[in-house]
Amino acid sequence: MTRPRSIGSALDPIALSLLVASLAVSVSLAVVGAPAVDPRWVPGMVVLTLAAAAWRVWLMVRPPDVGLRRVGFWPALLAGCLLVLMSPVYGLYAFLGYLEAPLVSRGRQRSAAMVVTAAACAYAQIGGSRSPLWSWPVYALFLAVNIGVALLIMLIERQRERTMLDLERVVAELRDSEERNARLQDQLLAQARDAGVEEERARLSREIHDTVAQSLVGIITQLEAASDIAARDHTARLQRAGATARDALGEARRAVRALASPRLDEDALPAAIARLVRQVAEASRIDAQFTLDGEPAPTPYDSELLRICQEALANVVRHAAAQRVMVTLGYSADEARLDVRDDGRGFDPAVVGTGHGLPGIRQRLTNIGGTLEIETTEGGGCTLSAAVPR
Repeated sequence: MTRPRSIGSALDPIALSLLVASLAVSVSLAVVGAPAVDPRWVPGMVVLTLAAAAWRVWLMVRPPDVGLRRVGFWPALLAGCLLVLMSPVYGLYAFLGYLEAPLVSRGRQRSAAMVVTAAACAYAQIGGSRSPLWSWPVYALFLAVNIGVALLIMLIERQRERTMLDLERVVAELRDSEERNARLQDQLLAQARDAGVEEERARLSREIHDTVAQSLVGIITQLEAASDIAARDHTARLQRAGATARDALGEARRAVRALASPRLDEDALPAAIARLVRQVAEASRIDAQFTLDGEPAPTPYDSELLRICQEALANVVRHAAAQRVMVTLGYSADEARLDVRDDGRGFDPAVVGTGHGLPGIRQRLTNIGGTLEIETTEGGGCTLSAAVPR
């Protein structure tokens, strides 16, 4: 504990002042012939006072040392008792023993020091053996009162020690908690950073899939069809393949720059979807139609709806074997809804592949608070409905 260093050092100047004042008063009483102080004791009183004062000065000029204070405590206490026997005026100095004993002693030594201090204080309070009040019964009464004071001080000191131990334990627990919290915070930051990296990777993967991959599928479709048709149509197919490749290049560049669809740079969402549907109709042998329902208004998620439409149409071309597809963009007071219906082969919604198609659409909508509904049966076509808040 640090209390012996701080309070013990604070008591030294007080003790030095009480020693000097007690000596001055005692010598004055001896000079005027007061019965409380025997003049024959003045030389010994001066020697003991100077020795006790030198001890206090020594403690004051040295760095705080609890061990040194403990070594000198009992000689200083006994010297104080002798001074009280020579002059009851030293009783105030002896009272400091009540405060010093708990600081430098423990157990039986503390109890003994408190009893000695109580005896010296009781002797000083009664005025010494030369006082008219002196008698053993009266001294016993004063001694009992001082022992009660000593017991009270010891109880207070024990309570203080228990409180200090509790505080030290609480501080240690708080320090451990802070260290654990710091470690947990570092782990959470690392996990959040890793999750952000994974989410960004998934987003980039979806964007590349929705732009370059879909356009490349269109190019392959055109090239495959070109090998089985007449020369004039063959040229048209190649031209559409070239146009699709140029669109793919533009999409890729745009994805790298801002990961947003270039179709929305010049057109609103309805016009962009209408143009996308026309391109699908021209590039495939599917009857693709677009319908606008309601009053169109921009939403924060127009690019997401366009990407979802691209993915849905790409799935129809690649997997559905459909003859007809209907795309409807509808607006209501609280949401914008995209419906893609085809008359293809359908599928089992419980069985979803490992690609980026439906999982990518679902993830997009989850990230922006949208909803996805799929109605399909094997051989009965498919209806995909995606809704986003306005």
